[in-house]
Amino acid sequence: MAISIPYKELLGGIRMPMVGLGVYNISVRDTERVVEDALAEGYRSIDTAAMYDNERGVGAAVRQSGVAREELFVTTKICEPCFTKRETLRTVEHSMKDLGLDYVDLMLLHWPVGRPQVMWQTLEELYHEGLFRAIGVSNFYPNTFPLIVDNAEVMPAVNQCEVNVLYQQRAMMEYLKPYHVAFEAWSPLAEGRHGIATNPLLTRIGECHGKTAAQVALRFLVQNGIIVIPKTTHRDRMRENINLFDFELTDAEMKEIRQMDTGHRATSWPSDALAYDPSDYMGE
Repeated sequence: MAISIPYKELLGGIRMPMVGLGVYNISVRDTERVVEDALAEGYRSIDTAAMYDNERGVGAAVRQSGVAREELFVTTKICEPCFTKRETLRTVEHSMKDLGLDYVDLMLLHWPVGRPQVMWQTLEELYHEGLFRAIGVSNFYPNTFPLIVDNAEVMPAVNQCEVNVLYQQRAMMEYLKPYHVAFEAWSPLAEGRHGIATNPLLTRIGECHGKTAAQVALRFLVQNGIIVIPKTTHRDRMRENINLFDFELTDAEMKEIRQMDTGHRATSWPSDALAYDPSDYMGE
């Protein structure tokens, strides 16, 4: 039986599932099958991006799923460094064509590259036209987040960043609170690195609840109000990753897990990939 997933209300009033499926690094050939499996297991949120080169498979699975489109939440992202409205529109058009959908629930700026202010203004216009139900950002930090919000007509609904038990981003969570921007975790299981699935603390806590270490790691994030999009191609793991809402971590367990925070990235993405220097982008 499919599991019911709770929702988080975003700015603008739309609701986003607290758990979704990320499809980064899933081949074009496999994406459609993986998304179909996820939807059959009860997932209603799918996260893709132009950079993943699998938007076409996501769109095909959504269209053929038999699930009403209004019940689904599709996220994609602009990753190209655009400098003009025309470039931004061209990039969006390419994604929408590959998805084959009438609208996207959440469109994100994938990185702070190009001219983010111009790109954001273009997304605002398309949001008002109804092409997106919400717009947001990904990998924006205090050095780049003001580029969007200082002159925004529409505030970002979401900021999607690396967050996991080893890199908990508590300072960033506090930074976002005054803006009422939802925090979403990519790589919520740290790409399976650093032994998270067999971590003794997470395993011990999981045994108290009849859960796995990975489920405890994900539950820690959602219990902190963070949306998660774990990636997997295996149906049993999909089922495990959404089965998070029939238990609750105690205050003592949450405190123990907070001690796992290293303050450093836990994934293979280099820090300089997320930096922004306007002098790198001199487009007209």
